[in-house]
Amino acid sequence: MRADETQRFHEIAVTVASADADPVANYINESICEGLLLEDDEDGRTVIKFYIPEKTDIDKSLQGLARYMKAIDPAYAGAAFRRTFIQSLDWIESYKRSVTPILIGDSIIVKPPWNQSTFAGRTEIIIEPKMAFGTGRHESTQGCLAQLEQLDLTGKRLLDVGCGTGILSIYAAKRGAGEVIGCDLDPIAVENSAENFVLNDVASVCSVIGGTIDAVRPDRRFDVIVVNIIKSVILSLMSRVRSCLAPGGILILAGLLNQDRDEIDATLDSHGFASCVIHENNGWLTYMGSLT
Repeated sequence: MRADETQRFHEIAVTVASADADPVANYINESICEGLLLEDDEDGRTVIKFYIPEKTDIDKSLQGLARYMKAIDPAYAGAAFRRTFIQSLDWIESYKRSVTPILIGDSIIVKPPWNQSTFAGRTEIIIEPKMAFGTGRHESTQGCLAQLEQLDLTGKRLLDVGCGTGILSIYAAKRGAGEVIGCDLDPIAVENSAENFVLNDVASVCSVIGGTIDAVRPDRRFDVIVVNIIKSVILSLMSRVRSCLAPGGILILAGLLNQDRDEIDATLDSHGFASCVIHENNGWLTYMGSLT
């Protein structure tokens, strides 16, 4: 990823809400280029900078990004892309400087593998940031971790649906879970999760499979199930999720927006999850409950 010292680059910068930084960065990584930086400010905004060789026709790529951002939030219509030229770029060092540790809840720290800082009293989760969702920046990931933080996970069997980087699986294993299975449709996420399990020394407890919850053996039952995807997918999986939950088991759902609360509540109630604790962060909801 080291750039040719004689090559000039377009540096493109766009500002988004920090809650949207992960999906927008993932789109850029997958559809435009792999070199980007994230710079957070104190107002809940993140500047995403990415780099494209000077001779590349970038207009089509930026049009696609603009459409994607508008689909996330109509307020991004007409978002400004700031363009400058730079002479050269050390991708790796610049990227590493942009990825800083993230403190979550009362006892969790998420950090990249090259950060050697120690955080006494916190559970450290090491994530190699790639294209998979779940670096700890998004409210839905933070909501899941905040709910898991409240549970005694010792010896528990946990299913992580839409595992992304494996961040939730890793936390559960480090908190003493007996067995953790992650699943994800994205092959990049499956690969990234497996790598992160090794980085965190939890590969003996955690495993990952490609596919949805339907890829899990139908006779398996779990003490805790975490589903962090999007509303339409979550609601369509509720019957299967319920069948995988052991008696007295805990269900955690995330990736849900406050504007959809009535529909979510009605679906949970119809499947026997009438009483749930709800964690809210910037309009993103995380539900935790058990069968009534």
